[in-house]
Amino acid sequence: MLRMMSHEQRRRALPRLVLSLAALLLLLNSPAAAQRRFGYGLVFGEPTGLSWKYTLERANAIDGVVGFSPENRFRIHADYLWISRPFNDGSFSLHYGAGAVLGFGRTRYLVSDDGYFIRSRELGFAARIPIGIDYAIPRSPCEVYFELAPMLIFAPDVGAGTDAGVGLRIYP
Repeated sequence: MLRMMSHEQRRRALPRLVLSLAALLLLLNSPAAAQRRFGYGLVFGEPTGLSWKYTLERANAIDGVVGFSPENRFRIHADYLWISRPFNDGSFSLHYGAGAVLGFGRTRYLVSDDGYFIRSRELGFAARIPIGIDYAIPRSPCEVYFELAPMLIFAPDVGAGTDAGVGLRIYP
């Protein structure tokens, strides 16, 4: 069982987060960055944090987020995505996929059957199904996106949840 992160522990975790961002920035000199296949940025919502996406080919990508959820629960998720372009405007695309979530730290959630709040500090694990829309800003290296992801939670208890977020990624 993991214990709740204190203010001091969160303060010490910040340099690790900064180092992770620096490692992502180093990837900018990679061949993938030269082909505008790797993007990074921020997402706001559930969770809020650093976002990344690596395009494997025109119709497939992997993406993920390292961030925090309410109550300072640290979260990591990664997804495999299928991308479709059903609109006449080539700047818009839809994505859908499957992924996994790992979370730890303090959490609080509502059990719908009896209405009680449950508090937990245990490791959490869930499967997610992201569905979203992306907009590549014309003549810009930026992409704006919205994503909704229903989740099936396996730990610390079985349940369901939803992630939702709005983000911006840069493809240098």
